[in-house]
Amino acid sequence: MYVITGATGNIGKRVVESLLAAGKPVRAIARHADKLQDLAAKGAEVVVGDLHDVAFLTKAYAGATAVMTIIPGDYSWTDIGSAQDVIADAHIAALKPSGVKYVVNISSNGAHTTENNGPIAGLARFEKKLNALADISILHLRPTYFMENQFATIGLIKNMGITGSSAKGDIPIPMIATQDIAKVVAEKLLALNFTGTTVLPLLGARDVSFSEAATIIGNAIGKPELQYIQFPADQAKQGMMQAGLNAAWADSYNEMNEGMGLGVMNSETRTPEATTPTTLEEFAKTTFAHVYSL
Repeated sequence: MYVITGATGNIGKRVVESLLAAGKPVRAIARHADKLQDLAAKGAEVVVGDLHDVAFLTKAYAGATAVMTIIPGDYSWTDIGSAQDVIADAHIAALKPSGVKYVVNISSNGAHTTENNGPIAGLARFEKKLNALADISILHLRPTYFMENQFATIGLIKNMGITGSSAKGDIPIPMIATQDIAKVVAEKLLALNFTGTTVLPLLGARDVSFSEAATIIGNAIGKPELQYIQFPADQAKQGMMQAGLNAAWADSYNEMNEGMGLGVMNSETRTPEATTPTTLEEFAKTTFAHVYSL
C-alpha cells in the first residue's frame, strides 16, 4: 500500500494516477472530499482529513509500505513556521508506529538551511525530524522554484503590462515544472531502491533568470516586450497583500526572494539525475499560455 498526502495537489494527484496506472494500491489523503472523487473513480482508496491530526494520520499510515510526505502551504496561516511544525510533528508521530519502511519527502531546494529562505525553513526542520526516525529509509526530494509560480504574475501582466517581484531579475536560478517532480516521485516509489537517508535535488532543465523568464513568457503569450521589474520589498509586500496574501506570507516570500539573491537557491549541484526535461519555453507555450488565456 502506498499513501500519498496532498493527493489533490499538482504533484500528489499525478503521483496517485501514476501508481494506479502501474496497478498499485494507493490511499490518497486530502482535506476536501469533492476533490478526491476522480481519484476514487480511478481506483484509489480516498480518505479525508487534516494533516494536523495525529490520530487521523496514524490510521491513514497503518499498514502502508511507503508514504509520500508533504507540508502543504495554507494561506490562512499567520504564524507559518509554527503551523508547519505542527504538521511535521503529526507526520512524525504517525510514522513511528506505522510500520512504514519508505518515505519520499517533498522538500525544497534551499532546505539545506533555515536562513534566508522564507517558508522553506519549515521544510528544512521537517527533514531533520524525518532523519531521526529509526528503521525507515528516507528520500528527500528538493525540487527548485516551481514554474507554476509564474501564474501569480498573470494579474500584473494583464493589468500593468509587466511582471515582477522583490527578487533580483538578473540572477539565474533553476526552475522546474511540477509534472516533472511527480514523475520522479512515482519512479522512486515504484522502485523503492533507496536506503538510509538521501537527498536528491530536482533542478529543472536549466537555470533561468526572472528577466529571461519574462521574455520567454512574453513571447509565448504574444507580448514579446514583456519586462521583469524588481520591486522594493515594501512595494512587493503591498502588492501581494492587495492580491490576497496576508502579511506573514508576503514577508515570508520577500525573505525567500532576498535569499535567491544570496545564492540560497543555487546551492545544489546539477547532475544528470537532478536535471528534469521540461523547459520553461515548453511550459510557457503550453501550460502558462493556456492559463493566461482563461
